[in-house]
This record gives sequence, structure tokens and C-alpha cells, in this order.
Amino acid sequence: MTEVIIVGAGVLGLSAAFAIAENAGPSVKITVVAEHDPESTPFSPKYTSPWAGAHFRPFPSKNPAELKDYPLARVTLSRFKELAKTNPESSIKFIKGTEYFGAPDRFYQNLTEGYKEGIDNFRVLENSELPPDVKMGTEYDTFVMNSPHYLVFLYRKLRFQYDVKFVKARLGSLSEAPKYADSPNPVVVNCTGMGLMWDGGYDPACFPIRGQTLLVNPPTGNKYENITVTHQSASNEWTFCIPRPLDGGMILGGTKQPYETDEAPRPEDTKALIERGSKLFPELMKTDDKGRKYFDIVRVNVGFRPARDGGINFAVERRGNVTVINAYGAGGSGYEFSYGVGHKVYQLLVSLRSKL
Repeated sequence: MTEVIIVGAGVLGLSAAFAIAENAGPSVKITVVAEHDPESTPFSPKYTSPWAGAHFRPFPSKNPAELKDYPLARVTLSRFKELAKTNPESSIKFIKGTEYFGAPDRFYQNLTEGYKEGIDNFRVLENSELPPDVKMGTEYDTFVMNSPHYLVFLYRKLRFQYDVKFVKARLGSLSEAPKYADSPNPVVVNCTGMGLMWDGGYDPACFPIRGQTLLVNPPTGNKYENITVTHQSASNEWTFCIPRPLDGGMILGGTKQPYETDEAPRPEDTKALIERGSKLFPELMKTDDKGRKYFDIVRVNVGFRPARDGGINFAVERRGNVTVINAYGAGGSGYEFSYGVGHKVYQLLVSLRSKL
């Protein structure tokens, strides 16, 4: 029997456990070691996955790393189509996605590889369909989910269907992971967001991208219940709305602030989101008894997308009797890449098992 220790219980760690468990079955013993898990609340901003808006927004590949990684999203897309049908409690729901660009770059204009491949009902909008100040728009079928629900779905499925063991612990280095194994030669899967290294510290290629969003309670029956819309202005501001299934409200975002680590919500970011949202998505606002429009804000979310120069690290390392499979660095594409990353880890594990 092969023993696998997965470090990290964000969406990549849970997806790696899920892909291994459902494909390898009982021939692999899985333990997940993590400081945070989906049932430990309140969530830390450093536990990024529960804060995610979690929709699939494809994008054209602008560099070799993006070209290398985008097929992972298509693997996820295929598996999520199945889960949406067989496991509605996962919260995965397929709806329409629309994007508007105030100043589309050449990659979007040319529909560069990675944007439309494998996407159902992808089309470029006609000029007559575009709002004011928008130069280009696209539409396609996509998915949304209620990210905290989905994480709990994976967590409980792993625990109670696949008998995966969870250990709550904070590791100072990846070299501490093998002590949670019974076998002298386990496989350690590194799904720590910022790339925890064998001797401590973090992968210097990794960096956080701060994101701040608003969780709002919109009016019932609003037109965005079955569509997710993203606006990119000519000044490169991104504003989006993402419905969260299973009565999870609506995510209004957002910010992309590389290398910033402020965990507290910033009033100026909240103000900017309200201002942009009120112009682009006024249907998500309620009206008070004096006729004034407002967003019914349930919570201000702050999370840190764990990005990496060069894209996701899938390097396989040998550390004495221990084999390490790295699987981290998805940035803001954690959910889009999630099952694709998990399946890639499973494939690497299969290729290694004959040598273990």
C-alpha cells in the first residue's frame, strides 16, 4: 500500500485527496495535514479558499506558464459538469458568463489560445449588444459555486466516504510531514499555498495577491441570479458579480493587489467597490424606506491568492526515503484548476508507484 501525506487543506489539497481517493481507491492511504480546514471557523484570511468568489473565467494565455497551465481548467470543467449533475449538494452550478472590456488587449482581441478552447457556447458579442464604454464582450457557459459549501462537501466526502484522515497541525517545514505517516517511505504532496519548502521557508517564486470583495444579500429575483458578469474598464479596474448557489448571496468584487498583505478590510477598497458596483450592477441594491439605494453588505472578505512566477509547481523531488510531489502556485485560479491539479497529482503518483 502506498501512503500519501497531503500538506494543505485548501481547494488544491482537498482536490488532490479527492482525485487520488476516487481513482486509486483503498490501495492508497491518505492523510491530510493542515493548519486550517473547512469546518474550522472563523476562517483566517491566510486560508484563502473559503473567501473565493469561485467562478470560472477563462483567459487567453499571455506567457508560457499560462499556456502550460490552462488545460488544467478544462479537466476541472469536465469533472465539475459531472458533479453538478450527480452531487448538487456540492453547490456547483452551470450558468452563463459574460465579460465586458473597455480596452481589450491583443490577446483578448485575437482570442489567443487558452480563452475559448473547450468552452461551451463561447461567442464574441455583437457591437449592438455592448453597453456604453465597452469595446468588446464575450459570453460562454461557465460554473459558479458557494466556495465554503464546496470545501465542506469535499472534506466530508473524503472523511466519511473515502476514510481520509485529517490532522490539524502547523508545519514549520515540509520535512515534518513524514512523521504523520506509518510507512518509512511515504509520498508527500505539497499543496501549501505559498510553497512551504523542505527545510523551512517558502518558495521565493511565490507571492500573495490581496483580494477584497463584498458578500451582499441582493433583492430576490434579480437578473444576476443565473449569470456571472465581469467588467474590465479602460483603466484596468475589474468589477464582477458572482452568485453563490444554495442561498449564499452574491459576491461583488474585487481587487487584485500583488505583494500586499494587509489582512484588515480597507475602507477605501470597500468604498470603491460600492461606487463601481452601484454603477454596473444597480439591480443588486436594495431600497430603504426613504427610497435610497444601498448594498446589503453581509461581510467584507479579504483573502490572499497564492500566486507563483512560472505558474504551478509540479516538480517531483526525492528527499531520502521520501518522495515529494509539489502542487502549488495557482494564484487566483485555484478553483478553476482544482480538479485538474488533483488529477495531475494522481497521474504523477501512478508513475511513481512502481518505483516506491
